[in-house]
Amino acid sequence: MATYNFPSITPTNQTFELVTNTKSFQSPLSNSIQTISRKGSYWKTTMVFNNLTGSQRSELQAFISKLDGQAHRMRIRDYGAVRYGNAVSPQTPLVQGSRQTGSTLTVDGASANVTDYFAAGDYISFNNELHIVTGDASSNVSGVVEVSIAPPIRKTPADNAPVEYAAPFGVFMMTNNPQWRTQAPYFSSITIEAIEDVLA
Repeated sequence: MATYNFPSITPTNQTFELVTNTKSFQSPLSNSIQTISRKGSYWKTTMVFNNLTGSQRSELQAFISKLDGQAHRMRIRDYGAVRYGNAVSPQTPLVQGSRQTGSTLTVDGASANVTDYFAAGDYISFNNELHIVTGDASSNVSGVVEVSIAPPIRKTPADNAPVEYAAPFGVFMMTNNPQWRTQAPYFSSITIEAIEDVLA
């Protein structure tokens, strides 16, 4: 299995959602409801490409064919995301310490005392996982940032693993068999549906 970068083609429109693994149980006696949150949340996306022509049409057709259904994976981002945090490229913050789990990630290597180094709604990726920042996070005097994220960390990242924020991505696999619908003079429309590979 190989993982490929998605071609530099922006979808006409995209849906992007977090599918949580939260379940609710209702008591038949009291009607009280208990909610349990478990690991296994993942991202899901549908990308629509309308009126592709020329090299873009050919490139996307070739890329879809290369994926061979679910045999291979692709790196995808939320094309509608806007970064509001004050982290400045090319600085690369790093995971601070191993054995991190849960919905908070501690990173170091940031500039000291930066307000809203990451802002709520920013995306970050590490360890082949895509996460959204759920609260503003500022760096302290040592350049350490405590970042609240969703979904929770699936696999414990290694110490000093890089944290990507300029172009964060998730590793996805296709869930449909994309068709290219063509009309003269060779305009094609393609829809790709994919879910994040939680084992990537």
